[in-house]
Amino acid sequence: MAEYWSNTDKGFRIKMTIDQVGQSVEKNSSTVRIRLVLFNANQTFPRGMCKWYVDAFGQYIGDTNYLEVSRLNSETQLIDKTIEVEHTNGKNVFGSKAFFYCYSPQGPGDLNVGPYAITLDPITNASVLTMPSNVILGDSVNFSIAKKVASAKHTLRYSWYGLDGKLADNIDTSYRWTIPDSFANDIPNNSSGWGTIFLDTYVDGKLINTQSKTFTAGLSLNRVKPTFSRIALADATELTRNITQSDRHFVSVLSKIYARFDNVQAKFGASITGYFMEIVGNNNTISAPNGTFREISVNKDTQFTLRGYVEDSRGIRSDSYETTITVLNYFSPTLKFEVTRSGATNSTLTIKRFAKVAPLMVNGVQKNPMKLTFTTRQVDSDTETIDNGGAGGNWSQISEFNASNANLGKSYPADTSYVVVGKLEDKFTSVSFQATVTGDRIVMSYDKEGIGINKYRERGALDVDGLIYSNRKQIQHHKLTEPNGIAMDTKVDNLNDYRTTGFYSILGNYRNHPASGEGAYLEVVESSSGYHQTLTTVSGRMFKRTVTSNSSASWIEYTPKPERPEKPEPALIKKEVDMGFGIKANMVRKGNTVMCSLVRGIYSASGGIEYKELNEKMPEGFRPVVETNLNASKNVGGNQIGVATWHLLPNGNINLTNQSDTKAVYNGTVSYITQDNYPN
Repeated sequence: MAEYWSNTDKGFRIKMTIDQVGQSVEKNSSTVRIRLVLFNANQTFPRGMCKWYVDAFGQYIGDTNYLEVSRLNSETQLIDKTIEVEHTNGKNVFGSKAFFYCYSPQGPGDLNVGPYAITLDPITNASVLTMPSNVILGDSVNFSIAKKVASAKHTLRYSWYGLDGKLADNIDTSYRWTIPDSFANDIPNNSSGWGTIFLDTYVDGKLINTQSKTFTAGLSLNRVKPTFSRIALADATELTRNITQSDRHFVSVLSKIYARFDNVQAKFGASITGYFMEIVGNNNTISAPNGTFREISVNKDTQFTLRGYVEDSRGIRSDSYETTITVLNYFSPTLKFEVTRSGATNSTLTIKRFAKVAPLMVNGVQKNPMKLTFTTRQVDSDTETIDNGGAGGNWSQISEFNASNANLGKSYPADTSYVVVGKLEDKFTSVSFQATVTGDRIVMSYDKEGIGINKYRERGALDVDGLIYSNRKQIQHHKLTEPNGIAMDTKVDNLNDYRTTGFYSILGNYRNHPASGEGAYLEVVESSSGYHQTLTTVSGRMFKRTVTSNSSASWIEYTPKPERPEKPEPALIKKEVDMGFGIKANMVRKGNTVMCSLVRGIYSASGGIEYKELNEKMPEGFRPVVETNLNASKNVGGNQIGVATWHLLPNGNINLTNQSDTKAVYNGTVSYITQDNYPN
């Protein structure tokens, strides 16, 4: 039993009494008796209109009616009623309050009880839900329900990111639910989310309680991770692409490998936020839906693994995709050969060939064929003739000749020397090599044009095959210039190929030119360890470099050092300046040094001043770098009576400190540094 009293007015007060007298589990309710009594002391009131009520447990009990209190110290019963209180959703705490008011002036005014919270005994008739707190979207979840009332039935509901729904009605003690995969659409940027399950308990069709449980739902990686079908590859360099005709074979340095993710798909509302492709072990990556890797350089055919994956807005990565690519070694063609005479009359030229191209093998097939052609000309002729003999040809399954002999097709008389030029080509570039084959060796020959020594005469008045000595000294045969003394023009367009001692004429568009665009003259001096090049342009610029096995062969420009002009003596500038109060000073500047000296005289400057700013200013060209103090001695009758100080400031201001205004002889000098522009 619980009693609750009101305030007192005119000796009147009310008491509210609440008693829980019963409980029904089946009905999910309690029986409560409510009483309201009016107490008086030494006051009464005649019959009149009064109002009273109890508002408790969600129910209103009251009346407005005639009432009188005629006896002192009496009790008047106003309410005595038993009600049934439902424990909806297990509720057992309720609000309560009471009120009384008499309209008669002899009766009390407002009498109030509460409000108070009334706690009833709880009813344990609500069913209890058991379920896992962590689940996976797309998986099944088992719900177990423990009933307190045998006849209870249940409804299961869910709430998930604004989506509310019902699982089933009329459930007894268990239920199995497969959480929809589509719930993942509501958490596009997270790998898990949380929702709520509600269990509504019904007894005799009446809702008696709702229980809620939260759960965390994670994602099944197999269901939600992003996917793509493949990484498509292609050679972005048209020339190499047309040669290899493969999306898994690429040419060293020359190929540019283009890669692209195909059919990329994010799952259940996510978006793709990251892309990654790499050529493993090559520090070569792409972080985009597509792109081109930087060139790869190898010195032998090399296989690489290309790996890639994508990542979505949840931070989930796709399965990695791997494929193998082959980067084919490529080098420029190399050619060298030796020419000898053969046959009964020595008129057949046999070529010993040393030739090699990069084969670029794709699935066992040579993709870079080798083509070798030969032309010949007589030593003293510029007319070249194509030779279609067996030494030349096209080979699609051969990439190298190593000391392989074959003959030229034409006849080359033994009394004539020939220059044989070979040209080796592949799909990318070509290289040439030439060799000279002389005629047969004889002791001496002559004709009306001249004499041949150790050979048939072919050129000039004296044509010698062998070394020539004069006065027991060998005559040098190396060509340094053209016969008329001008620089040689070999037409070789790469300065790295000028290694033989001589003087050469160079065009501005040749490769490895240090002053590209300018014609120049090149001097080369060859040694046993390398060679030295000096290049002078037509404008007079000079560059040098020395190439050895240990040097970088970088060009260095040499610039003549101009003679340093003699610095002129700075001018001496003098200026008279007002220092205030009729006092003058001479300022003399030479270079960056200024001397300031007061003009000696008898003056009277203001006294009793400290660091006073004067109206006078220092002229430009004479201002100090830092504040400078000019201390002036003040003399009277040969006795020093004090010191006046002029403060010279970098901005041109002049301040003065002076103890007294007594007339005196002023004199003083100071020197300082200035950074002002030189005065005119």
